[in-house]
Amino acid sequence: MNDNLKDFFSYLNQSLPNDIKYRELSNLCLTLFCNISILPEKFQSLELNKENLAIIFSKIAKEKEIPSYPPIASLYGASFHNSYDKGHWLEVMASVLKLANEPDAKEAEKLLVLTN
Repeated sequence: MNDNLKDFFSYLNQSLPNDIKYRELSNLCLTLFCNISILPEKFQSLELNKENLAIIFSKIAKEKEIPSYPPIASLYGASFHNSYDKGHWLEVMASVLKLANEPDAKEAEKLLVLTN
């Protein structure tokens, strides 16, 4: 992970509450995969492709102690990988295409600390 992505990870990790629920984290992941406009301007030029997002969200899941196999993961098509594995978050993002899961950007935005 380059320094810009490390800064982004730190921003997300500090913005998100320690008791964040899997559903909220999955929604944020889906939202950022589909649309980064909810982010502060300084992060909007980052290359937030599915690989980078999967790595970042797997680290956040571990930091925030999200259950490794959350019961509702199957709703996001993510039942084959541990939530601490990037494969899990790749499955979550694929659910946009496979299951037509649409993220709730307004809910995702509420989780973020808005700084410019």
